[in-house]
Amino acid sequence: MDIKTELGNFLGEKRALVDAITREFRSGTPAKAIARTVSPAFSRDQVTQYLAAVALHDSARTALKEAGIELVEVRVTGIDAPREALLTVAADPAEMPDYEDLPSRIRSALRDFHITLDLPQGEHDEITDDLIDSFLLEGDAVRLVKLKPRT
Repeated sequence: MDIKTELGNFLGEKRALVDAITREFRSGTPAKAIARTVSPAFSRDQVTQYLAAVALHDSARTALKEAGIELVEVRVTGIDAPREALLTVAADPAEMPDYEDLPSRIRSALRDFHITLDLPQGEHDEITDDLIDSFLLEGDAVRLVKLKPRT
């Protein structure tokens, strides 16, 4: 038995299952139902956290598209921890005269969808908007976080 071949097969099948989970969720199947179905492969919490990141990813892409902000990449880290939705600016500062205003435009677009920006977990002690803006403008990934409405 060739362990590298088996590992490649396993990882390929894992990716295929995660893609199927994502497609099923986007077609309207509830996250809990999907988690029950795939429980032999992944824990319920793992699946629901991943699908929460997928939902956040999809909302952020919609928000940015509606705002006409195209030079931003939104992605999900995957089903393995930390299961986050991340945003990265893909614009070239030399090609955008208003590059410095991009973080505020992104925040404004996301705010209507109750999404905010944060740094990836464990990065810094004191997180400020200015720090997040500097990460964005340097092309580093920032984390998308769902805002909770005040009650």
